Amino acid sequence: MFFTEDFTLSTLICDEDDRLTIWGMARLFQDVAGDHSDSLGVGFNGLKPVHKAWVLTRVYYKVMRFPTAGEHLTLRTWPRIDNGLIAPRDYQLIDADGNICATSSSQWVIIDMLTRRVCRLHELIEPFEREDVCATDKQTLEKIVMPADMPLLKRVEVPYSAIDHTRHTNNAEYMKWISDSIPDICKHRDGQRKEIDTFDIAYLKETQYADPNVAIHSKQDGDTHYFQVLNSNGVAVNAIVRLH
Repeated sequence: MFFTEDFTLSTLICDEDDRLTIWGMARLFQDVAGDHSDSLGVGFNGLKPVHKAWVLTRVYYKVMRFPTAGEHLTLRTWPRIDNGLIAPRDYQLIDADGNICATSSSQWVIIDMLTRRVCRLHELIEPFEREDVCATDKQTLEKIVMPADMPLLKRVEVPYSAIDHTRHTNNAEYMKWISDSIPDICKHRDGQRKEIDTFDIAYLKETQYADPNVAIHSKQDGDTHYFQVLNSNGVAVNAIVRLH
């Protein structure tokens, strides 16, 4: 079951050169997933009365080109076959000429908002059509392995604006913290900078508002950057960002 939305790219999620940011892309993909779920009756409003919510646990992005503000774009998404607990969903970001700008593969779960435990999908939602089509080169999203030594990069104050309706830090916020921590993607004095090729991230523990112990650890190996975000409960996020 494919679902599409057309839109014009806003400057609100673009960088200083009016190009879409990686965290802005995450917001777009999150929103179109929510709209599709709402159309099926299993979105935020459908699950809220029974104190349940969708939570993103894993996502992989492959970027061919970051579009610029004002471009007319199409988001395409579809659910893939689930295993009863994890619901895969894939995405494509397509420009006005039909070229694919970016793709993504993700994994979602439904949690109980009171117990914060993962629920079985088919006890809550009726079966609907899934597609056996993978948008990326990741047919399965394997565990992200971090290097043994990950030096502290910086500490993070979690603002209230980072919290979403599931009462924890939104997935795109971690991506903003991480991308802002890579000097190679910030514009240099000569105007040259590297681009994000892939962004692979796993969400392991929730981060709450004003947690005093949030810190980013990182390690670089050439154009590969490893990041680990820790909070008061342990490892919140593991991520690998590759540049070109």
